[in-house]
This record gives sequence, structure tokens and C-alpha cells, in this order.
Amino acid sequence: MVSLAEQGKKHQPLVKIEWDKLVIVIWRDIEHPMEEAHLIDSVDILNVSKAGLLRVKHFNLKAEQEPKLEVNLSELKEWTYKIQARCNLHGTWEDEITL
Repeated sequence: MVSLAEQGKKHQPLVKIEWDKLVIVIWRDIEHPMEEAHLIDSVDILNVSKAGLLRVKHFNLKAEQEPKLEVNLSELKEWTYKIQARCNLHGTWEDEITL
């Protein structure tokens, strides 16, 4: 059985800022497979506020697509965001960033 730490290496979103873009990759050490039987099928960017979580952006990913997204920073406000990536086999994994 694969440990949670090992699963995290290919499921945990990694969020970083590169120039004028928010870059989201869905892997830490091992790139996540993107096959029909096992893939990251969606990614949500959620605003974290006192009222709870509000979905700001939603992306559907498909098999054979690289598990990476780029969003122009001009589309986001200076808030804290949760990035949630959903694997069709292993559930939802998340990271957080404050702009």
C-alpha cells in the first residue's frame, strides 16, 4: 500500500507566482498520470474569507493534458486562495497561497 506521503508527491498541488502568472502544477516530485483511468479531472481556485470558501475559477482537465495551469494575476485580487485538485481515484488535494 502506498503511504499518504508518497501519494502527496504526485497529488499535492504546487502553487507559485512566476512573473505575472499564478502557476499551478499537480505534483511535487512525481508528475501525476493523466490517463482515462487515473487523472486529475478538475482544479478549483477558491477564495478564503470569513464567510467561507467561494469558487473563483474552475478548470476541467482531460486525459493526456499536462497537469499544469496558468492564471493571469490580473484576474485575481489580493486574497488568500485554496487551490484544490481532484484526482478521480484519490480524492481532493490542496495547497494555499496569499497574494
